[in-house]
Amino acid sequence: MKPIIERIVFATERPLLAVGLRELLRRAGLEAEPWVVEPAALAGSVQSQETWLIVLDGDGPLFWEGMDQARLRAPKSRFVICGGAITPDLVLAAMRHDLDGVISTRLPELEATEALVRICNGERQFRFQDGMAPRTPETPPLSHRERLVLAMVADGLRNRQIAAAMGTSEDTVKVHIHRLLRKTGTKRRQELAPLAAPLLARAEDGAGASAFDHTWMFGGHSA
Repeated sequence: MKPIIERIVFATERPLLAVGLRELLRRAGLEAEPWVVEPAALAGSVQSQETWLIVLDGDGPLFWEGMDQARLRAPKSRFVICGGAITPDLVLAAMRHDLDGVISTRLPELEATEALVRICNGERQFRFQDGMAPRTPETPPLSHRERLVLAMVADGLRNRQIAAAMGTSEDTVKVHIHRLLRKTGTKRRQELAPLAAPLLARAEDGAGASAFDHTWMFGGHSA
């Protein structure tokens, strides 16, 4: 289905990069010419009642406060970071700020195009690739903090209780739960509890000590 996007905005300090962006947009069925704006001016450029695709240059400076303001002003718009140097910290930051997606420009064309179309149609997509083989759902690697969150979810604790116990924010707990759902192939946190015992036992045997899962990341529908 062709996405319904009223305007395309490319927030970058390097306007020549819009040339490369046009091909990705064309493959996704978006023919409109991208409007280039300075990232620092993004919040004052968006329109509240329109659905825009706002592509943020992931290889340049990112103004998170301005992005938050733009998202509040334009709740119907889609915000996605594109870049070649996608790092775990960048992905987690994008999730914490409720952006609609992250797409690595190093992905195969079809993968990047599919992710962009899904974002435009209302899904959240976080995709990147660092050369490691995807992990199988039977043995999802869990970081130390993910194991802590999983154990507390299994004990019936709420997000605010988990956040207090870990000395972190509820938003960070939500990020960990999102990753646990993706890794285990589940859709609701209630489905995690029955999986906790075998996953934690496997982690005790050294199956998942990674601090971050350097594989593909997928999201669901935007709220």
